Amino acid sequence: MNYTYIKFENQTYGEKAVSLLAGSGIKASLRRNPNPNHKQGCNFALFVNGSIWDAYDIITKNHIKNLGVESYRERL
Repeated sequence: MNYTYIKFENQTYGEKAVSLLAGSGIKASLRRNPNPNHKQGCNFALFVNGSIWDAYDIITKNHIKNLGVESYRERL
């Protein structure tokens, strides 16, 4: 299975993004990154029900610091 998510270096930025998206009617959940890059900190992943790019635009326009969009394919 393939997952696409927005990365955050810490939980605080991720929670701000979830709250912002909820106010815009977009359902999202924050979890630990399934494919972390430990050089970038704790690494949390925001998963969106809907368009990841619409969510990313909203987060970026509201100046919530993030590490970009990433895809991850689960191994069998």
